[in-house]
Amino acid sequence: MRRLELTFYAPDVEVHPVHTLLTERDYVGAAEMVHWNDAGETMTHAFYVEGDREAFAAELAEIPEVIAYDLTPVAGGGFYAHVRAETTPVQRAMFDAYHESGVVVTSTLDHTDDGGVTFEAVGTADALQGLFDTAPEGIDVEVERVGGVSTEPEGVATVLTGRQREAVETAVAAGYYDVPRTASHEDVAAALDCAPSTASEHLRKAESKVLQTLFGE
Repeated sequence: MRRLELTFYAPDVEVHPVHTLLTERDYVGAAEMVHWNDAGETMTHAFYVEGDREAFAAELAEIPEVIAYDLTPVAGGGFYAHVRAETTPVQRAMFDAYHESGVVVTSTLDHTDDGGVTFEAVGTADALQGLFDTAPEGIDVEVERVGGVSTEPEGVATVLTGRQREAVETAVAAGYYDVPRTASHEDVAAALDCAPSTASEHLRKAESKVLQTLFGE
């Protein structure tokens, strides 16, 4: 079994109007897809977003494909967006490729500053190759990192996304994990140039992955 960190870009097509909203609007500072439920002709997503919630809601309300949505503010200025929407042909093709290839997505889907979406996938070499082979026209897929799946201590870091690893390395360097602690979430966020809630989220997910890899059943 192999583990890949991938980023997909859509330079020539629109995946979905909601994706465009998340990746191309100046009022959205950061976004990630936390969970999703694929029901064929419709999909329901849970996003974590940092940005202008009112502007996001106003534009979301104007998207014809959006059936229903709910936005819940959280501490630190971010909010969770629960969005149910009709799928588009490109989005449908992308998720069909994921289903047909037999890979397992093992991370959130992080929307990058340059319009891509980064995530981790685990599967056999053939399954992962199938994910590339069945990517719809107009979608570019880039491999960020390749690794095996290991529960040995030296292999634990491979379960982290690039951003999560960067957050942990920054936190270690800042003294966040010193005893006693000599840095706060705010210090880590300043070094990463992101909001404290984002830094906290990256560290929490990284810690959870590492502990589950080492001690999970």
